[in-house]
Amino acid sequence: MKKSLKRIAGLLLTGCMTVALLAGCGSGSSGTTESSSSGDTELNVCLWDGMFSEDAINKFEEEEGCKVNVTYIDNTDTLISKLVEGGSDYDVCDIEAAYVKSFVDNGLIQKMDHSAITNEQYEEPSLLEKGPIGDENLDYVTPDSNAGFTGIIYNKETCPIEIKSFKDLADPALKGQIAMVNSTISLYGAALEALGYSASSTDEQQISEANDLLTDIKKNVKAFVGESCVSALVNGECSVALSWDYAVLCFDDEANWDKFDIAEIDSPYEEFIQYWGITSGCKKTELAQKFINYMISPEAVAMHIDEWGQIPMVQRQYIEEYLPEGFYDNPAITKYEELEKNSWLVAVDDEQINIMDKYYTFLMGGN
Repeated sequence: MKKSLKRIAGLLLTGCMTVALLAGCGSGSSGTTESSSSGDTELNVCLWDGMFSEDAINKFEEEEGCKVNVTYIDNTDTLISKLVEGGSDYDVCDIEAAYVKSFVDNGLIQKMDHSAITNEQYEEPSLLEKGPIGDENLDYVTPDSNAGFTGIIYNKETCPIEIKSFKDLADPALKGQIAMVNSTISLYGAALEALGYSASSTDEQQISEANDLLTDIKKNVKAFVGESCVSALVNGECSVALSWDYAVLCFDDEANWDKFDIAEIDSPYEEFIQYWGITSGCKKTELAQKFINYMISPEAVAMHIDEWGQIPMVQRQYIEEYLPEGFYDNPAITKYEELEKNSWLVAVDDEQINIMDKYYTFLMGGN
């Protein structure tokens, strides 16, 4: 799974997003290499790479007698650009929780008719109790996956220290042993929380202090990674990683169950959830609803898990029959249930990101 909140190189201004979207609605140009026919039996979707089963998509096509044209993305900047450039050429999109407010505020997605999404009844209740910031009542979106977390993963055999705090990553004993995601929000949010501040802080002095902590930690970082730290951990290049890869490690290889763990620290970890949205320019809302409804069905979610490895968003009693024997012995399932009780999640905010981007430039440019 690739659920990165990647560094935002200048989030588009809200007015520009709306104007550009409206202009794109009449253009018929998508700016993508994928097919984007407007036929009644074709659906154009924008999905995160590495989350959804192609077999599930193919089965939906067979059952509905339609064609699903998929454009894959690996960060939200790309998704925003495609929606702005393509306008009504996209019908369904996969949105990170931190960005839902921006999508709603700028009219990029339409209201969700939950009466048409009947498979929500099988989801974990916690996913439907409260929506993301900006759509707390789930008026516009519905979950498409279970929660994930950006945690400090460590190799229990080779990590030289006991990690009890995010600040411990600055310990000289870890020099050259850390891999870190290069997500602005993940980095600065974790540092702010470790200092006793809020991950949503827009106080420049607090963000400056977070940058000082990250600068100290950077002395021990072997590599900043855009997507996944799995290879650096598995091949022994690094013994520690700030990453969202724990579930991936556990689903990839049972041998990793005893080898890796997430450090229990004195501050919360970042939580992220993905949501389905139907674009405001979609003219095939009924087909879009059917697609979303199928993709969250127990059968389809089991296909996603089989292909990519995920924590099920569907309640155990409805999906277990589709999963391999012993699936729920995976330690990532219990670990994520624990992390959910002590985590933070923010909504992307232009003011905060502009300040963080300034310090991120200093952080990555310094020695």
